[in-house]
Amino acid sequence: MSSFYSPEELKELGLKKIGCSVLISKKASIYSPSTIELGNNVRIDDFCILSGNIKIGNYVHISAYTALYGKGGIVIGDYCGCSPRCTLFSQTDDFSGEYMIGPLVEDEYTNVITKPIIMEKYSQIGANSVVMPGVTIKEGAVAGALSYVVKELEPWTINVGIPTRKIKERSKQLLKLADKREGKNNNV
Repeated sequence: MSSFYSPEELKELGLKKIGCSVLISKKASIYSPSTIELGNNVRIDDFCILSGNIKIGNYVHISAYTALYGKGGIVIGDYCGCSPRCTLFSQTDDFSGEYMIGPLVEDEYTNVITKPIIMEKYSQIGANSVVMPGVTIKEGAVAGALSYVVKELEPWTINVGIPTRKIKERSKQLLKLADKREGKNNNV
């Protein structure tokens, strides 16, 4: 018995789009599947939560206990990943004290902030990190473990901390590996 849905079971989930070679744990929770798109070679591990407008590209791994709250939209590009226990919030309450908070309070008393999150190609989020609404993680950027991402991360940088700050540039060697891999797969 597999802990991942079979291809037949995946079709029954009602996802908006599903590519080839997709593995979703039977222990993952998927809400509003009709608004979720998955590319090819995607793996979603145990105890993940996917909710809202989510578009995941090719060769993406969403590690265990990660939550993607996509009310404002989440786009994850090719060759990206979320390490265990990441949380991406594309919507959040205003905690300033000027408004009430929570899903059980009428909208007129709250100030919910809703903005998309975009992870461009080759970007990664480290374990136990949190990404807030409106953040773009530019191509090749990385947020290290335990990071709090509240602003755009520059391309090909390594970022850490609460809130994140750039600590150094990231190597682009993986682009050569990707080109080599793509060329190899096209010759098959």
